[in-house]
Amino acid sequence: MTPRAALVLMLALLPSTARAQGPCAGVTCSLHGLCTSERDEAFCACDEGFDAVELECVRAHRRAPAWSPSSAVRAVEIALGEVDHDLASVGRARRGDPGALASHVRADALWCSDFVSWVYRAAGVPFTGGSRGGWLLPTNTSIRRWFDRRGAYVSRADREWSSFVPQPGDYVRISTPTWGHSAIVQRVDGETLHTIEGNAGGRVRLVRYARWRAQARIDGFGSLARAHTPRVVPAVVHR
Repeated sequence: MTPRAALVLMLALLPSTARAQGPCAGVTCSLHGLCTSERDEAFCACDEGFDAVELECVRAHRRAPAWSPSSAVRAVEIALGEVDHDLASVGRARRGDPGALASHVRADALWCSDFVSWVYRAAGVPFTGGSRGGWLLPTNTSIRRWFDRRGAYVSRADREWSSFVPQPGDYVRISTPTWGHSAIVQRVDGETLHTIEGNAGGRVRLVRYARWRAQARIDGFGSLARAHTPRVVPAVVHR
């Protein structure tokens, strides 16, 4: 057996979870964050007080953004303004930070989570712990973690699921057979959930989910209002 054939056989025998974790193998995020990945690319989602720089988490100092219900309204307005735009066009007509989305991500990126991050940054309620000064969380796993640590994520497994009503501007995590998907709540009309989704067929699209509570692919919601109250779950020590 040739060395190449032996390597192929060894990889084939690895558990699927081990293969999936390949891009994060050996990535510690400076022991101040969690490595997440999509396709072949690894990213660090850093703990509070740290930003991602390459695959390290470095100390950051900033004031918490001012929160008001109008922040969520701004997020929806900004997202709606990008409907039908592809990655190259998102934010291109806007002035000031954060600029065009394409200037922050690879051209072949799975950019649904990048779009959510960009919208929240433009609306003045950015994520923290990501890259580009903290606001860019490029995977749905890292976005869910951000809301989870603030006690602001409601999953379909929670008791609250049957009564929780997501608000305009909230985050939506959608399960898929591959890496998952990110979206922003536009509104809820009874049993119909309306979302704004980046990288939906390569563009920003408006999507509807009828009887959304019963749809297994709706994993859960991140509440913007809850996330921006002064409550942070203590960070897990990463070893």
